[in-house]
Amino acid sequence: MHGLLSVSFGTSHEATRVKTIDAINEKLRAEFPDWPLYTAWSSPFLVSKVKEERGELHDTVEMALARMAADGIDDVIVSTTCLMQGVEMARITQAVNAWVSAGRRFAGMTKPLLWSVDDRRAVAHVIRDEFAPIVPDDGALLLMGHGTEVGSVFGANDVYGQVQAELAALGCRWYFVATVEGRPTFDDVWPLVQASGAQRVHLAPLMIVAGDHALNDLAGDGEDSWANMIRARGLQAEPVLKGLGEYEGIRKLVCDHVQQAMILREVSMRG
Repeated sequence: MHGLLSVSFGTSHEATRVKTIDAINEKLRAEFPDWPLYTAWSSPFLVSKVKEERGELHDTVEMALARMAADGIDDVIVSTTCLMQGVEMARITQAVNAWVSAGRRFAGMTKPLLWSVDDRRAVAHVIRDEFAPIVPDDGALLLMGHGTEVGSVFGANDVYGQVQAELAALGCRWYFVATVEGRPTFDDVWPLVQASGAQRVHLAPLMIVAGDHALNDLAGDGEDSWANMIRARGLQAEPVLKGLGEYEGIRKLVCDHVQQAMILREVSMRG
């Protein structure tokens, strides 16, 4: 019996969860009605936090897989909203591999959403279409990616520069990407923002949800938020607090990755 497991990092902010994680899961249900959908969060901390604070119940990856096994499902496609091959993707993969090994089951996993050149180009198109009507010709856009320190050993953070290059190829030459926990950093990218000559900088998360990083590190009241650092340097800052999961093009990309995993599943089953 087969099933689909949708895994996101999770968020403690209900408003963005509804617009992003929940919206992605609804899209998956609509696109794959013959595959029972289970959901999980890869952050045990957030699972515990929202349960304690609001009584909100979510499964960890391990809990969801155990639930699927109890329901007789031993053929699984695991869909993740990970953008890159970093710590979270490794954690999810480890849990899935352990589940497969324990019961000789099958599990196919989707690739991260910025995995291929086509993926990065698709995301660049979504960003351009979203922000072209908002960012004036003499303005700039600075996107905040999460980044990873561990994954940087394997070049995982390179995807951010590649997304920026795809944006430039679309004519978005003053669209920049930096990270909050990896490279490039805000300081790495700031000289490029200055060189653009823009007096107003729009800011947006390059993350599935607009959660803590968006609300605090990007647009928060602290002097070290990106918005306030830009203002302190004499420019206007305009935060746009929308997670990538709010964009239809990103939800479509998630489904495309599931479709690709299903094709690989068919090939493997045929031998």
